[in-house]
Amino acid sequence: MGARNRAGARELGDLLRSYREATGLTLRELGPKLGFSAACLHRLETGYRGTTTETEVVHYMAACGAHYEDVQRLIKACKDTNDDRGYWLCPHGEWMLDSLRSLIFHESQASHSVSYEPESIPGLLQTEPYARALFLGTDMPADRLEAQVQARMERQRILFRNNPAKFTFFIHERALRMEVGDYRIMAEQLLAMVFFADQSNISIRVVPAAARDRALFGGAFRLLGFAKYPAIAYMDGPVGGLFLEDTEYVAGYRSLNRRLAALALDAGESRALLATLADEYDRSEGSWDDTWQVAKEHL
Repeated sequence: MGARNRAGARELGDLLRSYREATGLTLRELGPKLGFSAACLHRLETGYRGTTTETEVVHYMAACGAHYEDVQRLIKACKDTNDDRGYWLCPHGEWMLDSLRSLIFHESQASHSVSYEPESIPGLLQTEPYARALFLGTDMPADRLEAQVQARMERQRILFRNNPAKFTFFIHERALRMEVGDYRIMAEQLLAMVFFADQSNISIRVVPAAARDRALFGGAFRLLGFAKYPAIAYMDGPVGGLFLEDTEYVAGYRSLNRRLAALALDAGESRALLATLADEYDRSEGSWDDTWQVAKEHL
């Protein structure tokens, strides 16, 4: 299949287009600067042209007046695309993670998305207090923390856009019982998930803890399907996000998807469990408030 139509080529093309548009140049205006026709540049920006050389990337970016750091970043993206390994690693950047930027791009093009989270609530379903509490557990500076929280909240718009993709979230029960922040935050988070589960394009299915060792599926992953392109899988790690496009790699995650679907509670059962746990957290918050009030009266 080569680089043509591959996910990396589409992403590289989209990055090039964003720099061109930032300068206000049209394809017809940029073409003569590079010796390319507008049609050729269009194929490059949509990932259909095939292999793009590093020299072409440098000339393209120079014609758009890009900074040296941006040119270096796209040269690396070009190398990763041309290597055609069937996978690529996006490092975590200082503000918006490069891996998150790549994920948002491919996520926006997907027709359906399947994810599995064994430890925490998926980012697309997190409330702002829950996300903030998660980031507070790191040594992240306050300004970067707020930027990460807002990026996570803005990313949720994809769930409610016109003609949204279909989303299936498999979440292990222990992620629902893992207390992040306080009981109030958890009650709000689970009630928000009940709302999400009522949307026609969103399915939330809980992998029950009662399944014990049968519910061991490894780490979190995303499987993105497209109407016109092959599926890709994504895994987030401590130093970067790993994208898999090779069909043999992706097939393994398709198999995991089938096993999850066979074991998880159905949508109705999962919604009922979410509501029950939200009520438990709500009552726990009230109990804690009562206990604290009694303690203060005796101080």
